[in-house]
Amino acid sequence: MTIYNKFIITALLLLIIGTFTHLPSVASQTEGQDCIYSTLNYSNLNPKVIRQEAQKDFYSYFKCNDELQKEKYLNSAMQKYYILSQINPSDIDAYIKLGKIYDEKNITELAKSCFYKALNIDKEKALANFYFGDFYYKRNDYKKALHYYKIAYNNGAAKTYDFNLKLAVIYEKLADLSNAKKFYEISYNMKADNKIGEKIQLLNELKYDKSDYYHNIRE
Repeated sequence: MTIYNKFIITALLLLIIGTFTHLPSVASQTEGQDCIYSTLNYSNLNPKVIRQEAQKDFYSYFKCNDELQKEKYLNSAMQKYYILSQINPSDIDAYIKLGKIYDEKNITELAKSCFYKALNIDKEKALANFYFGDFYYKRNDYKKALHYYKIAYNNGAAKTYDFNLKLAVIYEKLADLSNAKKFYEISYNMKADNKIGEKIQLLNELKYDKSDYYHNIRE
């Protein structure tokens, strides 16, 4: 059995323990995991190989439609990125991906912890800010989502139709109709869509100061 396989078996055991054992808090769960991993020797592991496998599992999760297989991909990626974070505590990519994985698992405190660790390494890292924005967007905390999205946007991340549309929706939720219109128009120029066109027309014609519009869009 190779050293790498021993690490994966250990990671699987940790996953089983974390799944079936009731632990008093997320913090104690993390401390227990750190304690076990701290006794392992990482010197013979190849980070490049582990990262390639982790990335494959991570992106396979988002492409897969089978829920059971998706969970397997996510758990496998989580184990490998955790090992990478232990091999190199300054591995920003490992923390970013772990943050996203914990977010997908709805383990909010661990997700936030990993995102903060990544941003402590590089506060303007586009992907870290983008995923942290996603974290808050999914939880309807639009002000915090916008804060991180703007940093990601200004650093060249995901200037795509979906991202611009998401920004338009956030600004609309926050009743900043000028910026909402701006990003709806950017989205429309990237991909002409009748619904977006209708939205732009509505914002052009809307006398929002005399309507219940602000209340309606926040519901």
